[in-house]
This record gives sequence, C-alpha cells and structure tokens, in this order.
Amino acid sequence: MFNTELIIEEISKSDIFNLYEYRKNILSETPFLVTTLDDLMDFNSFKNYIHFYIENDLRNIFVAKKDNTIIGEITILIHDKKRMRHVAEFGISVLKEYRGKGIGRKLIQTAEKWAFDKNVKRIQIEVMENNNVALNLYLSLGYKIEGRKKMAVRFGNSFVDLIIMAKLRDFK
Repeated sequence: MFNTELIIEEISKSDIFNLYEYRKNILSETPFLVTTLDDLMDFNSFKNYIHFYIENDLRNIFVAKKDNTIIGEITILIHDKKRMRHVAEFGISVLKEYRGKGIGRKLIQTAEKWAFDKNVKRIQIEVMENNNVALNLYLSLGYKIEGRKKMAVRFGNSFVDLIIMAKLRDFK
C-alpha cells in the first residue's frame, strides 16, 4: 500500500503548521465537511486552538502520516458537562488520494480506543446524507443510524440532511 509505513499518532506541537496546511488542502478538495476554507481561522488562532486540544484531557487529535506528511486526521472530544462525560464526538478527514486504503478506519479505531480507555460509553458522529462512503464506513464499524437533522447543511445551491450516528459501549 505504501512505500513507507503509515504512522498514526497524537498531534504534537511540532505538527501544528503541517496540520494547518493539511486543513487548507482538505477543505479545498472535499464538499463533505461542514467547515469550508472560508471558515478556516488564521494561523495564530489555529495554533491556540490546537494547543487547547493538546493540553486538555478530554480532547485529542490523531494524525495519519506518510513520509512525515499529514494525510488524514481525526479530532475527538469528550463532553465537558459531567452528565455527558460518557459521550464523545469525532470529526475525520483523509486526503482524496489516500481514501479507500483503510486510513479512515485506522484513525477511527485509534480514537475509539482512546475514548473507551477514558470510560466513554457513546461515540457519535454526524455525516451528510450524500456522503455514502463515510456512511458505509461508520456502519461497517458498528455505528447505528439514530436520526437526522433535516436540511442542516447547505450543499451547493441546495440543502442536505445530517445523519446522526452513534456507537454504544456496554455500561458496567
């Protein structure tokens, strides 16, 4: 699959500039993210945002790297509110040329392990209804469709629903 080994690791301060460049690339190549390139914050704000993730035990970012270049990422956060501390949410992206190679699956499994190790019982994701590749990936990983938010995202000149999906871990 790769000439060099794929590495998945937690974000570090030395990755911040490369992650910013990755975000610019991913936001320019996919319509399936709620954030657009116009929404991307300036670099200094982004750096502070990433530092908050690095320093917060309830948040994490994992990056997939090939040849020390970020080719995918998953951002996961556990809810701050004590009554919802058992719930985590994630957002994921992989550069177009690397999709379909199992990278998204590995990123999700890495984030799930991190969350479940922190006693999370529910991991949720919202996905655009027209993103069939992502929907099928989440279903194959055991996520269930729980509902939808009608006309939640502008997609070109129309609107699409967001599908609400979750994976539950048994309560003990």
